[in-house]
Amino acid sequence: MRIAGIILAGGQSRRMDGRDKAMLPFGDRRLIDHVHQRLSRQVETIALNSNADAGGFANLNVPVIADDIHGFAGPLAGIHAGMEWAAAQPLPFSHILSVATDTPFFPEELLAGISQTILDADGHIGIAASGGRVHPTFGLWPVSLRSDLKHWLDDPANRRVTAWLQRHPHRVVEFPLVRARTGDPFDPFFNINTPADIAAARQHWKTAE
Repeated sequence: MRIAGIILAGGQSRRMDGRDKAMLPFGDRRLIDHVHQRLSRQVETIALNSNADAGGFANLNVPVIADDIHGFAGPLAGIHAGMEWAAAQPLPFSHILSVATDTPFFPEELLAGISQTILDADGHIGIAASGGRVHPTFGLWPVSLRSDLKHWLDDPANRRVTAWLQRHPHRVVEFPLVRARTGDPFDPFFNINTPADIAAARQHWKTAE
């Protein structure tokens, strides 16, 4: 299994007043910088899916790949772009591990947990979950499914990750909640969609340092 990491940052940030979530200040850096660092501890090769100006990501020194499905088709378009990029490399990757740019606390053992679960299940997709909730943008995807995904996305009605996921064999991997310093349980897949969310995430970051 040869795996590349794909950061999904191609959304429109509608609930963040149009601000690009990837570029939001977070601690002493940007949100994207934290997500990139966390993913780089788990995979050797990373690409970034974004439909914004690639110059804003130059410091990461990673390929920036835009959706090849037009019209902001959602996370599945980013996953498909990642699959196509992974398949086109001189030494192609068999899988991509996708993570969302708005989820800076995702588990350090994300790849290990998912890959171990699907090792004996050839062709299966592995998807993360926590607290009984599935997180479909955090998955380990066989690159061999790229043609099927492209066909699915050709229909503008097909945009939901979970709908496409149900068409293929997959396993859901439950990750535990973590304990914050306050003693309260904290979901490592807490994602940032609104100004209130980024404020809560910054507060958790301060107490976790």
